[in-house]
Amino acid sequence: MTNTETVRAFIDAWNANNIDAIVSFLDDDIFYHNIPVEPVRGRKAVEQFIRSLGPMDRIDWQLLSIAENGPKVLTERIDAFVINGRTVSLPVMGTFEIRGGKITAWRDYFDLATYVNQLQPASPG
Repeated sequence: MTNTETVRAFIDAWNANNIDAIVSFLDDDIFYHNIPVEPVRGRKAVEQFIRSLGPMDRIDWQLLSIAENGPKVLTERIDAFVINGRTVSLPVMGTFEIRGGKITAWRDYFDLATYVNQLQPASPG
């Protein structure tokens, strides 16, 4: 499997809402930085972080662009989630570093305010 194929399969696992499959792509010593949130290191810690997001009714990561350069794969995505009946649609730029078929580093860049604002209840009035 190429590095690009690994990342595509990882995205497929997200879209299947299968946390066990998602985690299976991660190296034991993965470095995950969901920028601007604090980074997380290690597969168990990343799994705990993912599970802490709570159950998601639906996940739809739309891959807009993908490029591979050696061990790095860059993605441009729209990550959409339905959480407690609320839809969140988030533009994301992601960088994945792959070694031996496992993701050793994963950095996603997004605007936190865009995420938070979509989860806020509407103001009365």
